[in-house]
Amino acid sequence: MPFFRLAGIVLLNRRDFNNQFYFNLMNEAEKLEVFLDDHGAKENITWYYFREIIASIRNFAISAFQLSHVLYRYHEYNPVEPAQYGAEFLNQGQTAMDNLNGVVMALINEAVGELGRRGCALDLAGQTATEFKEIIATVKLPRNVEMRNYKSSERMIMHIAESYRRISVKVHRDHYGKRTPPDEFEQMIPARVNETKVKILESSLHNLQSEYDTHIRTADSATVGEDVISLRTLISMPMHLLEMARWLIHFYERHESEAYAHVGQGEISRIVDKKLVLGLISNFSLFFAHRYMMMGKRAAEQIMSRLARISRVTLPVPKPVGFHARPAYYVTIVVEEHGTDAFLIVDGRKFDARSVLDILEAGGMAADKELETVEFEGDERTLADLKILAGSNYCENEQIPKELNYIRIARNIMA
Repeated sequence: MPFFRLAGIVLLNRRDFNNQFYFNLMNEAEKLEVFLDDHGAKENITWYYFREIIASIRNFAISAFQLSHVLYRYHEYNPVEPAQYGAEFLNQGQTAMDNLNGVVMALINEAVGELGRRGCALDLAGQTATEFKEIIATVKLPRNVEMRNYKSSERMIMHIAESYRRISVKVHRDHYGKRTPPDEFEQMIPARVNETKVKILESSLHNLQSEYDTHIRTADSATVGEDVISLRTLISMPMHLLEMARWLIHFYERHESEAYAHVGQGEISRIVDKKLVLGLISNFSLFFAHRYMMMGKRAAEQIMSRLARISRVTLPVPKPVGFHARPAYYVTIVVEEHGTDAFLIVDGRKFDARSVLDILEAGGMAADKELETVEFEGDERTLADLKILAGSNYCENEQIPKELNYIRIARNIMA
């Protein structure tokens, strides 16, 4: 069986393995896991532990494959980031890769040992890693596919930028950018961090990448702008890092969690240090996914501001006391939701509608002049929601309109 050929390579060569090796290992581990499930190993006290080992190998092989892919392609991705950030990611990425290699080696060694305890002898001699040698592209074919003119697809570019920004806001709200000690992070699983939540974010980025590749990938920077071209990298890198995190969380929830400690004869936790796994999730994969998502958020907002259709609208001042803290806060939430600049204009002076303090100052000026209306300037989408907000008297005496449910969400998070 090919899985055991791969196992032999691990145990006999004891080397760091590349992307091609992990691609084969995750596929062969899945085949063996399905074979074991088909024969009832999951419900058999004799073979349950062996099946758990194989499932764990598959989890770590997928995580290692995702990380290996990002590390191998980092210079091709070429994210626009400070040199120290790039060095930090590559150094910590290699450390994470070393840790994953060590876990996979330990699990494969345990799998072979468990087979021996079940009376199955394996001859692992003679296995070589030559067929898994890294193939490095030192020369590339010229990029000579005719580039398309995308002047007519600004709406699609705006859609992709808006979608990216919405995903990045969710990542930030979940505090994935905070490095958390393993003991503390363990308490966050599964209530705040779990496989399902991370999979939703990963799938959202995957869908966005597909849209990007369909509509924008072959455009050149002169046509769509460097910020649009750079967004592809900032979709792909966090997507792979989130998938790495998802499979590590899957492993923890299924094989390390105390909820499963009573099942079967073996203890995966004896082989895999759960603090190592939790650290790889919180302090590496989620942390750097968040970092690259925040870089992408800035790029998306730059795109949105550049392509925004700016106009003005006259709206009433909140009754009865004008722009005090609550209506000012709600205005900033609306503006922040759409990610483009907006201004409150009083007597020809512009105030930043992202800033509560600026709006309070504008409100004081409007009150001094006894104004009943003010102007807002910004993107049409922002102004449309501000019209809804003003139509409800900025929610001073009324419920938040269903169209502005994001205000309720943001308010509850702050509370």
